[in-house]
Amino acid sequence: MRKRILAIAFACIMVLTIAACASDDAQGGDDVVRIGFAFYNLQNPIWAAVVENAVSYGAERGLEVTFVDAGDNSAQQISQIENFIQAGMDAIVVLAVDNESVEAICAEAMEAGIMVLDYSRELRNVHVTLNLDPHQNALDIVAMAEPFLNTRYPDGVFEWAHLDIPTVEVGVIQGNAIEAEMARVFPNATLVFNGATLTTEEGMNNTEAAIQANPNLRVILSQSAGGGVGGNEAIKSAVSPDEFDEWYLFSIDATEQEVLNIINGDPQKASLSLGGGAEHGRTLIDLALRLLDGERFEGAAKIVGLPATPVTPDNAQAFFDSMFG
Repeated sequence: MRKRILAIAFACIMVLTIAACASDDAQGGDDVVRIGFAFYNLQNPIWAAVVENAVSYGAERGLEVTFVDAGDNSAQQISQIENFIQAGMDAIVVLAVDNESVEAICAEAMEAGIMVLDYSRELRNVHVTLNLDPHQNALDIVAMAEPFLNTRYPDGVFEWAHLDIPTVEVGVIQGNAIEAEMARVFPNATLVFNGATLTTEEGMNNTEAAIQANPNLRVILSQSAGGGVGGNEAIKSAVSPDEFDEWYLFSIDATEQEVLNIINGDPQKASLSLGGGAEHGRTLIDLALRLLDGERFEGAAKIVGLPATPVTPDNAQAFFDSMFG
């Protein structure tokens, strides 16, 4: 995972250099379809996997796919999208840092004849959105955790921590729904910690803080792969292997590392797949090509949903073989 993120960071530097130069060479050949990904923060494992797979899949299709990382900086993201427009991209995929701040630049891209795709933010000025259902996914992660917790805690009495995403609207909706559903299904459980988590580092740091502040804590729900991967590593660093069975970490995303955690019998017990980075990356490329071929998405069809699949010890190996093997 570390090698993958370092590779992506290096590629981002190269892309930024090309975009900033806006030279004739950056315009590319007229016959080459060029797609740019302007993403929120590539330190998040699932988002890193999306762009990595979009690049490799695009290459298989004969496309030129590049990407930039805004690093949580909205002004920087606007500048990066402007560079994509000036470079004459055929399509731009946006994972917005802040929805309202990018609406105008997305509209500018559309006026320039560029196909604009939204990844998971439900932007207005786009041709199509690939998105999750935050409320349904909240119900799904609690339902995934329920049989594990019912077996371990038949009286429903336990402490739990929530590695949430309060920095974006969809994360707030999903987080509120998770807490409401946990309160409904496990009324005797106590939420003892919240920690804003997107990256693996944040997942590690927040889990360490939660464990230190709450010695009876054994249950953690994470809204991201950052919490799944980072949280798992933090728990493994804090307890001995013979205690892994006492811990119950559940997450959303089911990245390669998260699925390996489940297969290996780590503290992470399950993860909710929304298609995974590989499928998201390929789907975004396919949607861009459909738009460039003249297809249009209107009304409810403008939002293309992500399928949810619980990955547990029962199906983790089969899921890994089909997605990553």
